[in-house]
Amino acid sequence: MASPKTPFSVQVLLREDEIAAGFAAAFARRFLDEKFFYWLPASVSAWVDLMSAPEYRNANRALRLLAASAPELAGLWPEADTLCGLGCGEGSKDKILLQIFQQVAKPLVYVAVDFSQALLELALATGDGSASSVRGIKLDITSDDHLQALSGLGNTLGAFDPIQFPERLRRIMRPTDRALFDGEVFDRESTLSGYDNPTNRRFAFGPLAGLGLTEHDGELKFELRPGRHGIHEVAKYFVAGRDLELRIGATVMHLEKDEKVLMSSSIKYDEPVFFSLIERGGFEVEFRKKTEDGKFLLAGATPRY
Repeated sequence: MASPKTPFSVQVLLREDEIAAGFAAAFARRFLDEKFFYWLPASVSAWVDLMSAPEYRNANRALRLLAASAPELAGLWPEADTLCGLGCGEGSKDKILLQIFQQVAKPLVYVAVDFSQALLELALATGDGSASSVRGIKLDITSDDHLQALSGLGNTLGAFDPIQFPERLRRIMRPTDRALFDGEVFDRESTLSGYDNPTNRRFAFGPLAGLGLTEHDGELKFELRPGRHGIHEVAKYFVAGRDLELRIGATVMHLEKDEKVLMSSSIKYDEPVFFSLIERGGFEVEFRKKTEDGKFLLAGATPRY
């Protein structure tokens, strides 16, 4: 008989019915925000597979860089007592930090924060055993009211929004808190190939698969869009191959042949711009690292007051 699994405490600021209504509204606008790629079961399964897929070089670089940097971070921030994973996903990044701090400093309290209940549960299971305690918070990180609920939680592993997120994060941080940001360096020759592969296509198609669509119903396209001011994007969108009728809860929607459903882009940076955006958001960058190939960056920062 299997042993019972550890129960977890999750504070819910965002209910499932609110997510479902938001998903229907987003599809009606023909633009699927980033958060909806981590909600439905098909999306969660695809994300977990993607994070361990060799062809997804972005995740591979991020995890290797964090593992190489974690001992130095533990020495730099010895007073850390809490790790708050903003957009924790399945918890693979947080697990690295929790284990290193447990070995060289002290066990941390782990607060996992995400939009997806399923990913929160995976992250909390990952953190259990290497943290002094664990709990989850289910919220919409794009909401200032929800983000304010994290005020005073302690050291933070932050997701990175290129323009507004650093400043929004700094506003809820105490002077003793620290933040980690990471990001991929833009490369005109290789950035697109890191995304347009079968494993990532399955992840990108996840929200549509949750509606019963397959790639026989249309075409999923990726485009590299070099930007200005050092911020670039990998854009993705779905083009209907025929007239489609979709049901989202009680709502029936129609998608005409050749109509597009736009999806959130993946953001890439020129190296100097990555660090300047963090500083512009009100931080002092005190730790800078990059992978050996120079394609992925990690910054440790202290809030400026």
